[in-house]
Amino acid sequence: MSLFNKYTEVIYSYIIGAISILLSLIIFLNIPLIHQFSQHKKPAINIENLWDFIMAFFNEIIRVMSNYIGEIPLVSGIIILLFGIFMIFIGRTLTNTTRFDYDISILFLLIGIIYFVLTLIFMSQVYGIAAFVFVVPFIIHIGYIAYKDELNPFNRKKHYLWIIISYGLCYIIGQLVLYGRIEEREVAPIDVLSINTFFVILWLLGQMSIWNFLFLRRALPMTQEEITGEENPYVRSKKYSFVGQSQHHFKDLQTRTNELTQDFSHRTRRSIDLDKIRRKREMIKEKWFGWAKLEEDDIPSFLHRPKWLKREYVSIACGVILFFFILVEFKNRNGLFLSGDWQLSQTQYVYEWVSLFLLLVIVTAFIWTSVTNMLQGRHYYLKLFMISILFFKLFTEYIVILVHGLMLSIFITPILVLMLIPAIIAFIFQLRQPSPEQIEQYGEDA
Repeated sequence: MSLFNKYTEVIYSYIIGAISILLSLIIFLNIPLIHQFSQHKKPAINIENLWDFIMAFFNEIIRVMSNYIGEIPLVSGIIILLFGIFMIFIGRTLTNTTRFDYDISILFLLIGIIYFVLTLIFMSQVYGIAAFVFVVPFIIHIGYIAYKDELNPFNRKKHYLWIIISYGLCYIIGQLVLYGRIEEREVAPIDVLSINTFFVILWLLGQMSIWNFLFLRRALPMTQEEITGEENPYVRSKKYSFVGQSQHHFKDLQTRTNELTQDFSHRTRRSIDLDKIRRKREMIKEKWFGWAKLEEDDIPSFLHRPKWLKREYVSIACGVILFFFILVEFKNRNGLFLSGDWQLSQTQYVYEWVSLFLLLVIVTAFIWTSVTNMLQGRHYYLKLFMISILFFKLFTEYIVILVHGLMLSIFITPILVLMLIPAIIAFIFQLRQPSPEQIEQYGEDA
């Protein structure tokens, strides 16, 4: 077992604490700037060295936060600093003992909820009311994490697709609104990278907190009360529990909630005729799309796919094409970025360089997972996530160009169209490729 897998909950606690401490330091260093933002003043930013550039990166984050901590930045920074130190202490506690796991799990649940609420609040300052569409993928994602042990494992691919598509659609909506606000000069173009990074970090911290909550809850040992229903007066953990009577109330509430959920689910399954719904769906497909069905004899022989040309080969070829275009664009931006021959008003080059670097990493991972999946049958879902990110990123770029013009687009339109075609082909092939669970259940012909 790797070190990360063995101490995941401890590492997550340290990460949450370290980022909180870093955020408090940023607040302390920018208290005058926060006061200026709170008074609706727009300070002039001059880039003279690397430190000035780093502070410029946090400029929009500070502006968004100033709407809430502008009056008391010092107090807010101290609270966040103490929270970060407290999370480091929690990580140490998880390393040294397991007797407080129940209480710490509840703490992580509250922290996760707070992080998701903060993410939506801060996003609303940039994306406006459109930020709240992200409630849908948040609920779907957290629901899957919480109940994945009770879901049918053979439908794992469908579960992941629900998560991917919900995030993808909300990302498209969010980017359209963001670029609209850029056109109205409500958000500066140079701040897009920093605010998106900030939201991703908050989202990841929320995911870590929820993961820790569920892990600690599932790792709790069975008690004599849960096995026999009789209270054990000699159990030592009760001497050290922080909760006492409230713990029993929470367990009782949790039990009744589970019973209510199971009853509702049972009554829902009984009241809905799934076979009837499937027959209706097949009838609609036959009525509206039956004309599109082609038999083998309907296709001319010269259009038949050669037997040696497998879908995996096509997917890898699509990945190589995407890699080539991204590498060319990255090389062009890299020369200008490293030369330093640009001003703050041209910080779009930084956004493009970072975006292209991340896309280069993702497309490399997609090619690698395609090869390992073809040869060893491994990394199927990692491959699905990689091509989904590439598809939705390029598709969003294309939609934004149609609505708002080039603006912050990484690629010019002809190149983007040439990249979107292999991305769509690879994405469709990945959707049609049977998952490991389907192969296990139905065989290679799934």
